Amino acid sequence: MKHQARRVVTGHDSEGRSIVTSDSLVEAFEASPTAFATRLWATDEFPSDNTDDQDGAQLIETLASDNGTAFYIADWAPNSEFPAHRTRSIDYGVVLSGQLEAVLDSGQVVRLGAGESIVQRGTLHAWRNSTDEWTRTVFVLIASRRLVIDGQPVEPTM
Repeated sequence: MKHQARRVVTGHDSEGRSIVTSDSLVEAFEASPTAFATRLWATDEFPSDNTDDQDGAQLIETLASDNGTAFYIADWAPNSEFPAHRTRSIDYGVVLSGQLEAVLDSGQVVRLGAGESIVQRGTLHAWRNSTDEWTRTVFVLIASRRLVIDGQPVEPTM
């Protein structure tokens, strides 16, 4: 279900008044054979610069930069699974419609429904939609420090 998402971006005019700088549809891309994502915005520094006129969606190709953020809408196909992965970010996710399962390498599985959220803190995880319906989510990824467990660095897989 490749989709488009409307994205409204605000900014300031030369006198400092709030204005809409962009109002457009953003195309989704194929994140995997069973998932589509729309990259709505990103930053490449933290804290971000709200006077930068660059289109934030053009800053990244995949996830949050080493010192930035990323904002996505993702759609998950019915009866599908997105492969296990670990990112170097803290990820805030909200299910907008449908259901999505977070599958952790410990064997734990957490089912999330519409309006429910997850805070993903650099864990190895997969996403699974075990229903016959599409699931829509929104994610904000924020760069994090390198993960170190028991003195050993843990590398991201994405």
